[in-house]
Amino acid sequence: MKILYVAPRYHTNQVPIMEGFLKAGDEVTFVSQYRSSTEDYSMLKPVVLGYPAYFRFLLSCYKGMKKIMGKTGKEFVIQSKFGPLPAGRFRKILKEKKPDLVVMRDRSVYNIGVTWVCRRMKIPALLYTQSPYWENVEEKGGAVRAFFRANTPKMRITPVLGEEKAGKTHRKKGTYYVPFVMEPHIAPEEKPHFLDDKVQILGVGKYEGQKRHEMLLQLTEDLKNKKPFYPFHVTIVGAVDTEEHRRYIARMETFIREHGLEDFITLKRNFNISQVYGEYRKADIFVLPSRGEVASISHLEAMSCSLPVICSDSNGTACYVEQDENGYIFKDAEYGDFKQYVERLVEDRGKILRMGEASYRLVKERHPFGNYKAAIVEIAKKLGNGNG
Repeated sequence: MKILYVAPRYHTNQVPIMEGFLKAGDEVTFVSQYRSSTEDYSMLKPVVLGYPAYFRFLLSCYKGMKKIMGKTGKEFVIQSKFGPLPAGRFRKILKEKKPDLVVMRDRSVYNIGVTWVCRRMKIPALLYTQSPYWENVEEKGGAVRAFFRANTPKMRITPVLGEEKAGKTHRKKGTYYVPFVMEPHIAPEEKPHFLDDKVQILGVGKYEGQKRHEMLLQLTEDLKNKKPFYPFHVTIVGAVDTEEHRRYIARMETFIREHGLEDFITLKRNFNISQVYGEYRKADIFVLPSRGEVASISHLEAMSCSLPVICSDSNGTACYVEQDENGYIFKDAEYGDFKQYVERLVEDRGKILRMGEASYRLVKERHPFGNYKAAIVEIAKKLGNGNG
């Protein structure tokens, strides 16, 4: 199979999919709009197609203006949602690669261009979004949303299940739930536990407000002062790329010093993916307190390393967690709910081991590449038969 992906950037959650196609002997190409510092090119190097010259000039002016004003710009949103496709260069790639299917990430100005080119060249195209399989019935956006829907593929896949509620949600025709791919990494019998005779708690995420690392600071203080005391250590791994990130981690470091938590929590920054997996290997519990995660993959990575996971119900991929089987889903923004689940595990090492085994089993059952490819092949056949 020849397949071509188009996305704003080569995100970590796409790496296992690319690896799966390549190992199966398929030909896969990944076209991105821009490059990020956190990307993993060990298996595949994407084609960074970028934008037309006029858009790059306007974006540069915008960044300069924001810098002069001393404000943080929203170039990511502008690039990913409104950046135009360099159609001539993209058409050249399609002629060279001759893909059987093009999969594009999200409805955007860029992908309107991708859709038009695919239609003219009669190449089947599929949309990949992270909005739930079960969506809210209410349609919003009016004419603008209708325009984007009409000019991007009607068939779509999503790794987010959502929740079916009579009268409130529905599944649009042509929508398929296809979970993220994750191959097993560390089997339960191969995993070390309780290094230094402590329950090792791990959080992964950029040092920014959405990730709610402050909840882990408060958790560290509460566990330190809890009677009886159960030995533990908290590690946070996150990116520090912007001035906003630097200010955020500086506030965390100040809190740690002022509350005497230096021996109980460690902050690590700018790890590559192999280093992050090294942290999964050393950890006993994975926590994701962040709010509004559209579709996190970090807790699935942790599951593949035989870790029990705890995440918020505002995480779109919380559906990968089976409550009280391989982890817990807590009520968004409710620290008390979050803390009680962490305490259950810190106080019961046997439960940590059992839940870690369940996580590993669920990854093997629900997230192998074979399941993903079977879904893609089925959809490609339907598109080839004119059902898209």
